[in-house]
Amino acid sequence: MKAFSFLHKDGLTRIGIEYNDAFYDFSQAWELYKHLKNKGQGPELNFLQVMVEADFFHLNTFQELISDLEKVRPLDDLKIKPPIIFLPPVGRPQKILCIGRNYKEHAEELGNKVPEEPLFFSKAPSSIIGHESKIMLPADAGRVDHEGEIALVISKKASHISEKKAFDYIAGFSLINDVTAREMKKRDTDAGRPWFRSKSFDTFCPFGPFLVPKQKINDPNDLNISVKVNGELKQQNSTSKMIFGFAELVSYLSKFCTLEPGDVIATGTPAGVGAIKAGDTVEVSVHEIGTLINQVE
Repeated sequence: MKAFSFLHKDGLTRIGIEYNDAFYDFSQAWELYKHLKNKGQGPELNFLQVMVEADFFHLNTFQELISDLEKVRPLDDLKIKPPIIFLPPVGRPQKILCIGRNYKEHAEELGNKVPEEPLFFSKAPSSIIGHESKIMLPADAGRVDHEGEIALVISKKASHISEKKAFDYIAGFSLINDVTAREMKKRDTDAGRPWFRSKSFDTFCPFGPFLVPKQKINDPNDLNISVKVNGELKQQNSTSKMIFGFAELVSYLSKFCTLEPGDVIATGTPAGVGAIKAGDTVEVSVHEIGTLINQVE
């Protein structure tokens, strides 16, 4: 079961789900379910971020709805007809927090030391784009690189939480391409300046297409992530090789800033980052999560 936000033909946002190899309009199904169960009473769920913030984003929410509806009616009329315009799963997070050098080989390929504690930075939320949207290369930025990563979306307010309880605060898993203006980043770090601007150009945060409930991921500590550019494999590694695991990252970040529902954490990229150019197609993939595809312009 994978969820996504999409643009309906009426111009409004909706929530969709992938179920039995087909895409269904969950927002429409939810309205039918409300009438079936509660005489139409209940919140509107037209965007995944709203669902997360309302604490409705759970695997059993989707499963119970589908099961109850299938008992009384077919679902065929709820199928989404292509083409589907995917939107970012969460379009307006309060924060995008990113982890640097979380794979040993990636730290080494850029000539950096392996960190002894998580190294984190941020990207501007305005840099977010969805699946199949275009990465726009800014003029005079120099080399721009792909950095495929697994993303976490926070489910509820978290402050000073323990590693043991960290997964209670994760809504689900998605994918991010932490696009980076590499030469600009190097100039800024060499000068002792933050590298926020090299990470935050518009379109520098492709995100999606799916948000997968955490309950659907059997072993988050053994996910294989890969990045292809024009079909050629560039990055590949397993989350078992991360220096700092998901629970450790959530716990650590919560000690420095309160995490809010809908906040996004990009958990680090494997070795193999490289330049992209206009005309390239970049694919970030994790079998259990999906594939994020964006062209470069």
